[in-house]
Amino acid sequence: MRIRCATLACLVLLVNCGGNPAPRAPVAEPQATAAAPEPQPPSPEREIGLVRVNVSSLNVRASASASAQVVGHVRRGERLTLLGESGDWLRVRLHDGASGWVASQLVVREGAAARPRRAGCPPDSDYSFLTAPKPSFSEGGAHGMVIIETSVDAQGVVTGTRVLSNDTHDDALAAMAEREMHNARFAPPIRNCNPRAFVFTYKRAF
Repeated sequence: MRIRCATLACLVLLVNCGGNPAPRAPVAEPQATAAAPEPQPPSPEREIGLVRVNVSSLNVRASASASAQVVGHVRRGERLTLLGESGDWLRVRLHDGASGWVASQLVVREGAAARPRRAGCPPDSDYSFLTAPKPSFSEGGAHGMVIIETSVDAQGVVTGTRVLSNDTHDDALAAMAEREMHNARFAPPIRNCNPRAFVFTYKRAF
């Protein structure tokens, strides 16, 4: 009888051990990754006024340098939105939405961009001739157009010339056009109370 009871107790113990499996280790749930922030569009540049083109044709450049790439052209009388300035250069927005840099001495500031003039300060003005170039004429010779780029200092004196084009293909005629410009004298443009150096384009027909 004791042997039967002991056997029965062992069977009960075995049944209980097999019915309760060891608990499993908890499985780590994947953490939700934060979504990358969407790129924000660049904030628009602040408009600080207007400028008016004061020369027949003005180059708009990619950066504030006379050697920078030309990205556009504007003409006399056009008004451009002023965005900023760096030295003698102004950053402007064109009518098509593009932006670039123009030489400050070739435009006139208007509206909020205009600076108050000091007492006795002359108003902004364009250049004018004091002594205009006097063309020399001859009956014979080649015909065509010579275009001379002329550098003028703040006193209105011609400091240098460069031949941009010569349809006559006659170097003597190009040299004649350069001499004519060296004999010219200017009243320089006034910007913000001060006379400014500038570049004048001389178109000479033969």
